[in-house]
Amino acid sequence: MKKLLMPALLPLLCLASTSALAEPETAVQVQSVPAPLSGPPTLTFGTNWSVSLAGQPLAGGPLRIIYDTTRLPNCRGPSWAITGFMMTNHGTVQSFPVADATTVGNPAEALINLTTGGELEVWFRETDGNGCSSWDSNVGWNFHTKVLQNPTLSFYEGWTHSLYGTLQGGTTLMVDYDIDRLGQCRAYYLNYKAWGVYVHYRINGGAETTAPLTVDWGEFNSQYWMQAPAFIPLPAGPGTLEMWFSNQDRKGCQQWDSRYGQNYIFNFQ
Repeated sequence: MKKLLMPALLPLLCLASTSALAEPETAVQVQSVPAPLSGPPTLTFGTNWSVSLAGQPLAGGPLRIIYDTTRLPNCRGPSWAITGFMMTNHGTVQSFPVADATTVGNPAEALINLTTGGELEVWFRETDGNGCSSWDSNVGWNFHTKVLQNPTLSFYEGWTHSLYGTLQGGTTLMVDYDIDRLGQCRAYYLNYKAWGVYVHYRINGGAETTAPLTVDWGEFNSQYWMQAPAFIPLPAGPGTLEMWFSNQDRKGCQQWDSRYGQNYIFNFQ
């Protein structure tokens, strides 16, 4: 099961009063709806705190954001603006403009470029010249959607896996691994999580390489552990990729996902 993530920025108290519909007390899930007949995949933030995704976001392509500005009605003083934030795999936070006093009509629209695959988080902030600040961050969990890239190998909790795209030499493979496949080794040390999940691989029978499939942040009881994809550069083909997975912790616990020692074998062109 994929876990929700804590935000990169914590919501601040808005200084203005509000008569708008209150934000839900629990996080909402992004709902999938039919893909548009034309145009890029679209992430829509509607009234009543609804969020829906039409189409599959892909690395290297655009994602259209449709945002109902009545979700953030509190800060309408001079120079008011709504800014969106995006982050992939708990990496660098980027911002993009959504709406301001010059925006005509509602909802507002923005187009963002997706540069890498993985777990995309989006959230929003409204500000004005009076110092008002208000957030739309899914009660602190942000809004999550999966971005695929060509190629992607996905390993699911139910012990199945699938390939999106084509395994082709000269490309970068994204390995999207559900860490609940390996859930036994979960030791703590001084209130910190002291465990990790890793992908091990070798190409054409060469040396073994290891890459992490987890990212952590925060401290002590506020520390959170996020699964993150690994990226494997494939050399010019044809060739063979062999991979297996491990879960290890500080207390010496080890757990393996290796097809009972046979490993996962994939050919690329």
